[in-house]
Amino acid sequence: MNFLEKIKKHSPLLILGLFFLGVCMRMPITAIPSVIKDIAQTFNVETTSLGILTTIPLLCFGLLSSVVSALAQRIGNELTIELAMILMFIGSYLRILNFSSLMIGTILVGAAITCINVLLPAIISDKLPNQIGSVTGMYNVAMTLFAAIGAYAITPITHATSWQTAVIIISIVALIAAIIWIPNLRYNQRATNESSSTDRGTNMWKNANAWWLLLFFGGQCFVFYSIVAWLPTIAMDAGLSSDNASLVAGLLQLLSMPFAFAIPVIATKMKNRQPIMLFAGIISLIGTGMMFFPVNSLVYYIFVALFLGAGTTTTFVLAMTLFGLKTKSSTDTRNLSGMVQSVGYLISALGPIVVGNLYSQTHNWFASLIVIAIAAIFFTVCGVIAERKQFI
Repeated sequence: MNFLEKIKKHSPLLILGLFFLGVCMRMPITAIPSVIKDIAQTFNVETTSLGILTTIPLLCFGLLSSVVSALAQRIGNELTIELAMILMFIGSYLRILNFSSLMIGTILVGAAITCINVLLPAIISDKLPNQIGSVTGMYNVAMTLFAAIGAYAITPITHATSWQTAVIIISIVALIAAIIWIPNLRYNQRATNESSSTDRGTNMWKNANAWWLLLFFGGQCFVFYSIVAWLPTIAMDAGLSSDNASLVAGLLQLLSMPFAFAIPVIATKMKNRQPIMLFAGIISLIGTGMMFFPVNSLVYYIFVALFLGAGTTTTFVLAMTLFGLKTKSSTDTRNLSGMVQSVGYLISALGPIVVGNLYSQTHNWFASLIVIAIAAIFFTVCGVIAERKQFI
């Protein structure tokens, strides 16, 4: 009976649903920078004022991660995800209407992605405890692949039709994900009053090792979102065309796909992941160092995209995998995920702002790249320290 109960614990469409959630984790954000000038022209605003479109979701990730964890404990992980996907569809579509709805829609999209960020590790740990590495790798591949497709394809779609059409396509993908997720609602589990009072899990805010993981996560996200926001502009300032810069932005995601799948699988087989931390830090520094030299070459920036994509993707997927590997219950996984992402994303939200402001003040990228390099060293050190203990 226990064996049968284990088999019936989740929907047959769970893995497909997780794949589509991965599709929606980055694409609604990473696609926008490539058409930021078109959006600014449509709404008659300064292009620089739209840098906040990258920052808003990060603020949502930071401010709402703990809220999502508490909400999911009350209404269940699966139901929270379903509501999030409906919210993402509505928010993504709102972005095409006017400037005010662009901002409101971006907030809704950010809130929806926050739910996915926090709850996917907990759902995998709960429903598929023996497949944490492979399933985490699978949804990370989906996330990375479609972030690449979105970042690249949005430019030719915009040229052929309009940026609004491209955003509508992204909205439809979110709606499809919401529909595919519906069968999983049958297996939604919410905490009872008795269980919620007795099984609150570990208080991660009082755990030193959880804080080191938080700083690792915040530092790597600081680097990643700074790169996502400004790599196309850095490439264009080096002499690349807008189409080639958009291609580089897409390749940043695409070339990192092997790492998105392999790292979670490898990490689950290791008791100490410090070598992975060091690899990610060093390769991120190499990519950052290459940007100090404004070489007008697409091939050169393809290698920049390769190194930065490999480094930042390795750290992100490793962090998402560690939420499950470093905890002993799905409750602790959700608590750790919510705690780390709440402050971690607030740290990362500073990245695009600091990097952009330094460029505005100095009119070159030197100071901005120094900050990114320091952040890469910082997250590497924190990650190595976080791996001194196997469990939180």
